Amino acid sequence: MVQLSTLLNRMLYLSLKGSYQNQPTMYTTYNTQPAPVIIRTTRPNNYLIPAILVTLCCCCPFGTIGIFYSVNSSQKFDSGDVEGAESSANVAKNWSIAGLLCGLLVVVAVIILEFTVLSASSYGQE
Repeated sequence: MVQLSTLLNRMLYLSLKGSYQNQPTMYTTYNTQPAPVIIRTTRPNNYLIPAILVTLCCCCPFGTIGIFYSVNSSQKFDSGDVEGAESSANVAKNWSIAGLLCGLLVVVAVIILEFTVLSASSYGQE
């Protein structure tokens, strides 16, 4: 029984193969474009809040420059320039840190002057 079904399958195959032997071969090419690659990147931290706090509390010029670069970072990211946005964000961070350090330095200098120079001059006025 198995040999009979194998023989019938073989005969069917040969009969179909013979009928398609003289047919011309056609190749169809499709102009396919690759699927678009969507890369989702997160918005880099633009350090706007530290820049605003430095402007209000510590050193206004350095904080203002930090705010400028922070807004610039957001604009560059919105236009698609991720590397430029990260670069501007790092510059904003550096200006904010510099403003914070400058403000702390001024506070420490005022405290030192208050306890040394200004308190020594007040002793002579009694």
